[in-house]
Amino acid sequence: MSVNIFGKTNVGSSQRVISGGVTLSQAINTFLRRDGKNAADANINMDSHKIINVLDPSDDQDAATKHYVDTRAVSKTGDTMTGTLDMNGRAITNLLDPSAAQGAATKSYVDKQDSAQIITLNSYVDTHAVSKSGDTMTGDLNMGGRMVKGLPVHYPPTTYLGSEASSWSQVTQLVNAEVQNAIKITKELITKELITNTPKKSYSGYVPILEENISRTGFVATANAVTTDKYQAYGAFNNLNLDGSNGSWATPAKKGWLQIKCPEPVTIWKVALKARAIDGKNITEWTISGSHDGKTFEPLLTSTTKLFGSANAPLFFDISTTTAYQYYRLAIQASTGAGDLGVQVMQLYVLST
Repeated sequence: MSVNIFGKTNVGSSQRVISGGVTLSQAINTFLRRDGKNAADANINMDSHKIINVLDPSDDQDAATKHYVDTRAVSKTGDTMTGTLDMNGRAITNLLDPSAAQGAATKSYVDKQDSAQIITLNSYVDTHAVSKSGDTMTGDLNMGGRMVKGLPVHYPPTTYLGSEASSWSQVTQLVNAEVQNAIKITKELITKELITNTPKKSYSGYVPILEENISRTGFVATANAVTTDKYQAYGAFNNLNLDGSNGSWATPAKKGWLQIKCPEPVTIWKVALKARAIDGKNITEWTISGSHDGKTFEPLLTSTTKLFGSANAPLFFDISTTTAYQYYRLAIQASTGAGDLGVQVMQLYVLST
């Protein structure tokens, strides 16, 4: 194979002689190329020499630079973690007992501390916790809205000391007993109040025997008219006198009214009426009314029951009202017989408290 003065030949590259009769193919199979186009067949011993100017690795099997390792690996001379170290179930051995608060604790250190803590904890519990076998509180216990269960039930409360916690059952029983007692007392009070304040019917006549129209008893009798002075209005309220001697009231007309003013307002429940004792002079239609001022009257009873002059006793009529009036009036709307119609008896029966 011929070469020129520059050592070049025109034969194929694999046949070229590059030095000492070694072809390029032989060189590639024997040496590593600088351009990285071939790979080592075995380990390369650097014989204490460095590989320099290496890029930081990107693939798992790339050579690692010192810079790459220094910034990512933990130094044996001491280092600071920048993230969490997952030991994946492995142990860290040969640690010193910690001296700083954040130092890693060895098992020996923890065991010693646990023993000391147990002693301290037992002492603390004995002096601060509540014993299950029984104890005495030295301060308030805030249950935070929780319940205390399993309390004994002392009922009836004869066994209750007064300083014990009550169970819900006991409280319910006590409250129910108190409620029932309160209801009983309330009923008794209401009954007593009703009895006390319920008006009672008086069966004795309210108007006393009057000696004059304006009586010293406080009553005042009036009428629309009288036949003579012997038949004054107060005669209807005086059963001691005889007819014609102010023992009756008489009016010259066939109609008229007779009125009694009481010392104070009263509520009536019954009236007694009897016509003047003359046969044939009968009252056939009449009204009982009440008034507060003697001017405006409220009808309480209107009747057509005849009041006969021949009757020997008065008739009684119930009045339905709850209002107390000071004036009561008998108004005669119709009658039979001639003039001198009148009333021999007019009596009121009142409700009293």
